[in-house]
Amino acid sequence: MGANIAGAMRVIPLARSEISELAHFIIVWASVFSLLHALLIVCRVPHRLKVKEGHHEWTNYVLACLHAVISGIAGLRGLLEAPFSDAVSKVVVFASPVDTVHGSSSTLKAFMPVILGYFLYDLCLPLFPSTNMTMPPLIVMHHLLCVAVWPLSYYHEAGCFYILYFMAAELSTPLLWLVVYFMPKHGLDDRPGPLRTVLGVLMALVFFLVRVLPAPWLLSSLVTSQSFWKDKDMSIHVLAMITLPLPSLLFIFWFAKIIHGFVKAVSGGHED
Repeated sequence: MGANIAGAMRVIPLARSEISELAHFIIVWASVFSLLHALLIVCRVPHRLKVKEGHHEWTNYVLACLHAVISGIAGLRGLLEAPFSDAVSKVVVFASPVDTVHGSSSTLKAFMPVILGYFLYDLCLPLFPSTNMTMPPLIVMHHLLCVAVWPLSYYHEAGCFYILYFMAAELSTPLLWLVVYFMPKHGLDDRPGPLRTVLGVLMALVFFLVRVLPAPWLLSSLVTSQSFWKDKDMSIHVLAMITLPLPSLLFIFWFAKIIHGFVKAVSGGHED
């Protein structure tokens, strides 16, 4: 995969100034998220909300939700705009062939530095010992692939449709973190009543509808769009075929973990 990325980078048909500008704005937005993190800690917001420990972790999850809202709205907007709205209408009915390869998006151009800036902030945060944080390897892989591949896809105008979908899929993230992190962190999951169960079912349903259910359409579109990759460099095509299926597979894996946790919670922690 590293060879494919290197090959793709060699054939980027754009000026170095454009790459430098993107890198500049990614660093700027990473700094913005870092500053927001520091401000929340300095202003003792976790302490005021009675978070007993893990203040850096709590703050990171707050910013993850903020990032998810920005990413989700931007991605959905990009998919509903031309030229990708036409591709969406064809993909949902399994039309063939369908061009999910070509096309650019002003929305993606505007928000890609924000999203990648957040990923850079998230990757760097555990490097500071004071945060006492670690990052799961799957998340590290996800962030690194996005930072490496998304700019290639955008500047080659190759597969931006899929990037916008992955951005839109973040709409399910705030509810996910509410149920699996914030409620337990603030002791709300132990309170009597149906709130925990209702939110848990809603979270699983939203995750399934946004991230898992579209998988057959997305994977099918990778097959039906093959003829449209002919005018793209081979390294870009190969890189896309390797990386684009991965998020859908990860979504299915994470959904299985959600269902496993839900069944375990309902059964009182006992499994057959």
